[in-house]
Amino acid sequence: MSKVTLAIGGMSCASCALSIEAEVKKIDGVLESSVNYATETAYFEISDDKLLDVIKSKVQSLGFSTSDELHTPTEKTSGENYLVKFYISIALSLLLFSLAMWPLMGWPNREVNWFIQLVLCLPIWAWIGLKFQKSLVRFFLTGKSNMNTLIGLGTTAAFVYSAIITVFNDASVSFGLTQKVYFEAVGFIISFVYLGNYFEERAKRKTKEALNSLFKLSSKKALVEIDSKFVEVDIDEVQKGSVLRVKPGEKFPVDGKILRGSSLIDESMITGEPVPLLKSSDDLVYSGTINGDSVIEYIATKVGKDTFLSQIIAFVEQAQGSRPKIQQFADRISSIFTPVVIAISVLTFICWFFLGPEPFWGNAISNMIAVLVIACPCALGLATPTAVVVATGRASLKGILIGGGEIIERSEKIDTIIFDKTGTITEGRPSVVEALFNNDEETTLMDIASIEQFSEHPLSNAIVKYSQDRKIPLSEPDSFEIVKGKGIIASIDEREYVIGNKLLLEESSIEFQQNLTPNEIGSYVFVACNGVHCATLVVGDKIKSTSKSVIDELKFLGIETWMITGDNEIVAEYVAKELGIEHFVANALPLEKSSYVESLQAKGKNVAMIGDGVNDAPALAKANVSMAMGTGADVAMNASDVTLVKGDLSKAIDFLKLSHGTMKIIKQNLFLSMVYNSLLIPIAAGVLVIFDGPMMPPVLASIAMGLSSISVVSNSLRIKTII
Repeated sequence: MSKVTLAIGGMSCASCALSIEAEVKKIDGVLESSVNYATETAYFEISDDKLLDVIKSKVQSLGFSTSDELHTPTEKTSGENYLVKFYISIALSLLLFSLAMWPLMGWPNREVNWFIQLVLCLPIWAWIGLKFQKSLVRFFLTGKSNMNTLIGLGTTAAFVYSAIITVFNDASVSFGLTQKVYFEAVGFIISFVYLGNYFEERAKRKTKEALNSLFKLSSKKALVEIDSKFVEVDIDEVQKGSVLRVKPGEKFPVDGKILRGSSLIDESMITGEPVPLLKSSDDLVYSGTINGDSVIEYIATKVGKDTFLSQIIAFVEQAQGSRPKIQQFADRISSIFTPVVIAISVLTFICWFFLGPEPFWGNAISNMIAVLVIACPCALGLATPTAVVVATGRASLKGILIGGGEIIERSEKIDTIIFDKTGTITEGRPSVVEALFNNDEETTLMDIASIEQFSEHPLSNAIVKYSQDRKIPLSEPDSFEIVKGKGIIASIDEREYVIGNKLLLEESSIEFQQNLTPNEIGSYVFVACNGVHCATLVVGDKIKSTSKSVIDELKFLGIETWMITGDNEIVAEYVAKELGIEHFVANALPLEKSSYVESLQAKGKNVAMIGDGVNDAPALAKANVSMAMGTGADVAMNASDVTLVKGDLSKAIDFLKLSHGTMKIIKQNLFLSMVYNSLLIPIAAGVLVIFDGPMMPPVLASIAMGLSSISVVSNSLRIKTII
């Protein structure tokens, strides 16, 4: 038994994924079949590796492509092709519409007009709309239908009928066919569906970029000790027990334990905290983290799929591979609506042929085609995409990037929000939050910053920036010594300074002054001048100015708030109390964050996660809705559904308001489009004739189709007033 993964190409909607799943599952020896439309990936569990070729053949026979290449950089060509095809189609459609109205002016004559329309419509139907026609063929071969099938059915019926009347006009008249063409309807239907496809493809591409960003964090090469020499090898050649060397600034390629050396290591991808950790002999290091200022030699303890980074990648992949519970309304009903429409059209033909007036064939065929054309879901196809286009466009102007309509749909039900701390509700960078001095503040701060400017430690950088913001001039120290992991000993203008943590001052036998005891929470930097404790600086992570108001508004809306952070218990408790956050968890690793998301979901909660770091990626991928700060890591933004461009937390409130308002309008659009179809299908079938009414004239069909689309678009434009 083995598990295989394939890339699937050519899927046009979620129904395609379901169809592939079902057909492959029928193959003997396939134990599990799962296809994800968003990531275009399929996962199969099979009893025999030989079945892989059988699976590929089955998928290809259904009209889709397969590939073994996964996680390659995502191309933009599919989305760009959709947009190009939309532009070509809409341009031709506008020409068709003009020609359809032109006979009112008396030129050109009807025959010439129709032939011009046929020529203009042919590339729309046969080239741009080819995938809809293929879907129609698959429906007749397999019985599987989706929205594309319905579009293919309506546009093909309209085009073929119109072409026959145009090319064989005399025969069609003698046969009794109604003299009306639907070329412009074919153009507009296909055009707007492609516009919707373009935005859907953009959302799919963003989903796949999350995994690509994670893969960029991993190393491709490693320096491994072979015969007492360090040789660069491919990462796949590193084995458990290998001794590796990592130079300053390089990433650790695999997990392991330090043998020689000590260095400050950036583990923000794990903890989310910006301050590097000092690690030395016997300390653990993880793949994807970044070595600081010294050479490290360590022994590999976990390689390949067992490394910490690989576990994060696998988790995000699994989370994105799970199928959303809610699919677009149009896709859900298409599998029912298509055969129903066909049944109604056949019934229309039978009724007119056996019960209608002469000419029996002409009236029966004409009205059957009218049903198929009028049932083609132009308004239904526009109902969601137009609202999504307006909503995402409006959101982007407000600094909110939304991945697609499904995200807006899911956001409507959010009742719990989890926040990361660092970079989300705090600034995400070390800064001086408290400064206490015993004597001349300006002189002491000038000396401290003049010394700290020669250290690359993040705490030193924060202190230097604090002095620069106050425009305090800097000089150079006379002597300077870094005490690794503790601080700095230096002299400047005959003043001897000891600057560092509590341990360094204790080792220097310096007595701490009570009045310099800090009040704020953060990393403490104690300063002694000539053997006397003279200052205390607290370097911490400031809470954003908008965080408190956002939490208060969420509580007013009845949304439960959580904070889950990799920071320590003291800092987490302090921030939670300051902001009034109801629940908090400290010291949380990336996969633990996702576990908390799952536990809340198991209790029936609809969870949104807001974060900004690599360590947030698994939780972002697992949440019902994920929001990333635009100032954070690329992988967090790629793993999220929504990006708050400038890291403004108040935009999360705007997004929730937008999602609620947009969903109301989408539901109204769907109601309008369904009413349109429900009312006009019977009229197209000729029900008014029973009451001595008219057959549906071509003008009415065009106007009705246009008005239905206009009503949907106009209603969608109201979204601009929500935020």
